[in-house]
Amino acid sequence: MLGAMVRAYAILGDEAYRAAAERNLAFLQSRLWQPAFSQGSHPSKISDPAPSDHAEARREGPPNTLYHRWRDGGRDTVQLLDAYAFLLSGVIDLYEATLEPRHLDFAVALAETMLTKFYDKDNGGFWQAAPDSADLILRVKEDYDGAEPSGNSVAILALLKLGAITDRKEFRDAAEKSLRPFADRLHQLPQAVPYLLLGLDYWLEEPKRAVIVGDPNAANTRALIHAAHGVYQPNKVVLGNTGRVEPFAKTLPVKDTPMVFLCTGTACQPPTSDAATIRKLLK
Repeated sequence: MLGAMVRAYAILGDEAYRAAAERNLAFLQSRLWQPAFSQGSHPSKISDPAPSDHAEARREGPPNTLYHRWRDGGRDTVQLLDAYAFLLSGVIDLYEATLEPRHLDFAVALAETMLTKFYDKDNGGFWQAAPDSADLILRVKEDYDGAEPSGNSVAILALLKLGAITDRKEFRDAAEKSLRPFADRLHQLPQAVPYLLLGLDYWLEEPKRAVIVGDPNAANTRALIHAAHGVYQPNKVVLGNTGRVEPFAKTLPVKDTPMVFLCTGTACQPPTSDAATIRKLLK
């Protein structure tokens, strides 16, 4: 739902969809997300930690926790890959549509936690349940993309996108290694894994990066963000030049007005602030 609301905002520019997405994420963070550094905190007091806080938490405390269900103040203890992967995908969508660094911080925290809890470092792929689940006969790696895509498919594509935005090698490497266990399935029965095919296609070629330089809350910057999302180009990412973005984006010059740099690797098209030009370059 978060991703759907965000995509509606990114394409249509209707602020009501952005507001709904922001409220949804705020609820999930306050009621279902428990950062490691504040395991004893009341859920309503939870907020996004600074980047250094995440690092400190990983060294000294238990891992972050995303709970699966909330009702009337009560949470369960179920830990499932799908919850982490789907929320990660939605938060990345929200970052790309708003360029708010705090959303990118949260996406990184989710990805790191997902890798800690579910990633099979030896063979690649993601387990459906955490290793400390006491009531499982066996642990599985689901790959079937039915009415909903599998947690593996969503996790792989989300990590590839986040790796492109942040230039974090461990995200890209985990996604690549996780494609390998499903190679036979992709080859022999691709119709069963359509979302995984999106991840494979994204991995095969370096994505285009639309780096938007300017205040993300300014009206003219938001117009450029909507233009970058106005063309169906699945193998791209939209990012700003502040926060945890890849180092090259931070080297791009800041202009008097917001600009968009369309880049592949370290090669960029001349910057532009014209929406029609952005759409043309992305096709």
